[in-house]
Formats: sequence, C-alpha cells, structure tokens
Amino acid sequence: MKRIIYIRRNPDMNADGTVAYCNALYEMFREDDDCRAEKVENYPVWNVPLMKYIYKPSALKKAIAQADIVHVNGYTAFGTLQALVYARRMHKTVVYIAHWHPFKYLSHPVLSEVFFHILFKPVIKACADRIVAINNDDFRFFSSFSNKVIIIHHWFVPENTGNHSVQRSKDMILFVGRLNDPIKNFKMLNNIAPDRYEVHCVGRGDVVLRPDFVRHQNVSREELASLYKQASLVVVSSRYEAFSYVAMEAMSNGTPVLMSDNVRIADFLDGVSGYAVYQQDNVEDFLQKVDSTIGISVDVDKVLDIFSAESAKKEYKKLYLYSK
Repeated sequence: MKRIIYIRRNPDMNADGTVAYCNALYEMFREDDDCRAEKVENYPVWNVPLMKYIYKPSALKKAIAQADIVHVNGYTAFGTLQALVYARRMHKTVVYIAHWHPFKYLSHPVLSEVFFHILFKPVIKACADRIVAINNDDFRFFSSFSNKVIIIHHWFVPENTGNHSVQRSKDMILFVGRLNDPIKNFKMLNNIAPDRYEVHCVGRGDVVLRPDFVRHQNVSREELASLYKQASLVVVSSRYEAFSYVAMEAMSNGTPVLMSDNVRIADFLDGVSGYAVYQQDNVEDFLQKVDSTIGISVDVDKVLDIFSAESAKKEYKKLYLYSK
C-alpha cells in the first residue's frame, strides 16, 4: 500500500479552496486499500517577504521521507518550490497542482511571472511526475512546457444536512466568499438596486455593507447548505476563479448561479441548465443576467453526475498508482 501526503498552504494564509481540496482528497483516500492518505498537516513555516513562506526543512523532510506519493499544492510561493525539490531528491512520486495561474491577478504580477518562468517552470518540469489541471486554461498553460498534464476537476459530495424542507425565497441573492478580497469582487453586488432583491452575504473581511444587505458570519456547513437552499440565485463575481466550489455547491443544491466570464467551472457546464455568465465589470450585462437567471431551474442530476466523487476518485487513484 502506498502512502500519500498533501503539502499545501496553511489555513490561516487565505487558502480556503486549497484546504478544502486537500481535506476532500484525504477523506477520499484515508481508508483506501491501495493508496492511503495521511492526515493533512500544517507544516511549520517561516513567512518571508516576496517569497511568501518557506517550510522549516527538518519537519518537511521528515514528512516526505515517510510517504510514497507527495501531492504538492501551490503556485508562486518558495515553499512550493522547496517541497517539489525535496520530494524529487528523495525519489518520491510527485504530483503537482497549482490551483491558479493568471499572473495579472496576483499581488505582485510582474515579480510572480518572472519568478515562475525563471525558477518554477524548470523545477516543475524536472520534479513533477504528473501535473493536475482543474480547468482548460490551466491545461493549456502547463501543457505549453510539459507533456505530463491531466485535467481532473473538483467534485461534490452531498451532505445530509437535514434542511431538505427549507423554503426557497424567490427574491434572495446569496454571495459566499471573502468580502474584502478584490479578486472576489463583492462590490459588484452594490450595483443591484436597493429593495430590488434581498441580498445576503457569507464571508470574512472588514467591509462596510449597504444597510439593506444581510451578513452571515461564522456559519456552519449545515447553515450554509440551508442558505443555498433558501436563495434563488448565487452570485460568483470573482475576477478570476480557477474553479469555484461555491458555484458547484449552489447548483448541486438546486440554486442557479450567475458568474463572471473568468470563473472556470463553466468549462465543464456545457449543456447544463441553471447558470449564466456575464462579462466581467459590465454592469449592464450583470444586472440583466441577474434578472434573467434568478429562480431558473437547475439540472441537479446532471450537475451531480459531472462532479461525481466516484469518478474523481477513479482518476486520482489511477494518477497515484501509475504516475511513475
């Protein structure tokens, strides 16, 4: 039996999607007979300006030494580079996933692009046995310098939350995400006329909300599922999302989604009813799509089939067992 470890940014570093992804893989493989996941750890780091963070070598090397498969998550942080090099030097099977790639949306776009092309690209080529892409843009980008790229999108696991009888509100719009993150672009919802719809938001961040907006903080998974079922529209207004767990969860709960044209889950939704795409920063298009998308029916069965956990596990198991 092969042992898998997951190396990723720690939860206090605004890595919500990456944390959810690693935790979901752990749940998927923690009792597998062929390749078993170890509990996801927060390896100690040093925070370094520009390099973001570096893992403390002794702890990282000790963890890698005990694994057969090292699944590295990250993009332009030096710690990701460090994990790839250590895993290759210790002769492990190395799986790499970035979760992100457009440099222009990063806090230091020019520096990040230079850092990636000078350091990251050659290290990824030399160290990764397989590169996982979660959308078509990622696939094209990483395929431009590697022939080891495979697309495996994220998956949805239905939860028994006991909220099946929740009444849907015909005028309720829901936003889920960090409210003060410019990439999440929450301010787009300020263009919705007051009293036109009931706008609810779930997320962290110090922001001043419009008086008519309703904020939910520190919600449980059960409460979030209930909000999805109450809403008649979920808005994902991000300037860029490599995937979007929020969109997947909303549609899996039967709630339609309006997303910007830079939300890449749309790569996998061809022919699926229950969502619409608006042109980024085009307020008129946004408002028109809000009115035309709110309350429309969602093809939940098709969504659940596309984002099946069983299908994802088959792909990852094949990846883990046969990447060398």
